[in-house]
This record gives sequence, structure tokens and C-alpha cells, in this order.
Amino acid sequence: MGWSIRRQLGGMPAGTSSPSEGTGAQDRLLPTGRLESFSDGVFAIAITLLVLELHVPGEHQVLATALEHEWPRYLGYFVSFAFIGGVWIAHSNLTRFIKAADPTLMRLNLMLLLFVSFLPFTTAIAATHLFVSFLTFDQVASSSTGERIAVVVFGLNLTLAALMLYLVLRHAGSSPGIAADDIAEEELQAFAKERRTAMLLQGSATVVGGFLPLTAVLFYLAVSVVFIIDPLRHMRLRRARPPSLDEGKTPDIDASGVS
Repeated sequence: MGWSIRRQLGGMPAGTSSPSEGTGAQDRLLPTGRLESFSDGVFAIAITLLVLELHVPGEHQVLATALEHEWPRYLGYFVSFAFIGGVWIAHSNLTRFIKAADPTLMRLNLMLLLFVSFLPFTTAIAATHLFVSFLTFDQVASSSTGERIAVVVFGLNLTLAALMLYLVLRHAGSSPGIAADDIAEEELQAFAKERRTAMLLQGSATVVGGFLPLTAVLFYLAVSVVFIIDPLRHMRLRRARPPSLDEGKTPDIDASGVS
């Protein structure tokens, strides 16, 4: 909060701009500590709440049959766990590329957390209504209206969360004073384009959910897994590059880390 300290001191070092020139976008920048800690807390709580929707079979039930009947809940759990985990990886590495946050970034981040924290609810909707009349794998040839609605609602939640992640990355990469340096700014812009593609894929899968619920959920899972695997692939590629290709880059910033 150096800007407030400078105002309290009532002076500026020689050779710097006047106070009127100093006020503006730079004066509205905030440290990233609270953004990181609050976001990590929301991610941790949301990903923990997912497991509460997994039901333990009763002692009087046939265990194998009871577990088979719960497969939609397991599928929904893995989709949301992979998605939240991928968003957390992206968010954690995003904070390594930025040196400050502005009010707009804080608001966009809050909207991202809104849709992430909503996932346990929409996951439960999809798990409860997905193939409620056809609970075994050999009986999923058809689907009801409720099942299609549940999968679309789930997909909309995933798509909106992916959209907000894209907007957070785009804003961080295009706003002056937020990125750690010019290289970080370029990387954030590139990552934003990648997340836009993932968001469009997620939205397309949601449309498919209106017709083929199980296919859409499997698509959700595939996209969510990519959120986790893609950074690891980039890390291997970066380690394989000759050192000369990385000259001039900030050493403490891993350009492959943002998903």
C-alpha cells in the first residue's frame, strides 16, 4: 500500500511525477496476499464439500450393487474435483505472474469464486438426477427431461467458471501495472487465449448435454482433466528446450505453470 504512505508523507522524491500524475490506475493497485489466501480457502472448501455427496451403502445392502447404483455420483465427483483442481492450479500460477491487483481483478476473481463455490450444488443436482431411472451401465440408452436439465445446469456452472477464469487471465495480461514484467504479460495473454478455447469447448459440451447427457458429462470430465494435464505437458516441453530459448526471462516465473 505504498501509494497511501506517499500521500500521508505529503511529498514525492525529486525527479518523480507530481501527485496529480501519480493518482490513477497505479494508485488503485493492491497487494495480492489477501486475494491468494481468500481464493485458496474457497477452493479448499468447495473441493472438500464435493465428497459429502458420496453416499456410503447401508449395512443391509448388497455392497457391489449399492456401489454400482452410485456411479453417477462418482462420475460427478471426479468431474468437479478435476475441474476445481485445474482452476486452482491456474489460479495459483497466475499469482506468480502478477505483482499487484486492481479492483476490477478483485471483482472478476470474486465472480470466479462464486461459480466455483456453486459447483458442489450443481454436481449434486447432476448426480441425483443423472439416469435416475437407469442406474446400471447397461441401461443408459435413453434419458429423461430431468436428466438433460440437470446435466445442462451442471455444464452451465462449469462454463461460467471457465469464462471467469479466462476473464481474470485476460484482465491480468492486458491491464498496466498488474503483470510482473513484459514477459509475464505476454504469457498471461497467451494463457487467456488457451482458456478461451477451453471455455468454448465446455460450452459446446453443455449444448450436447441437452441431447446426450452421459456423453456431455464424459466431455466435461475430459476438459477438466486437460485443465490439470496441460500445465504438466508444458513443463516437460520447457525443460526440454535449449537454455538459450529461455534467456532474458525472469527466473522465478514458470511460463508453463498457468493452465
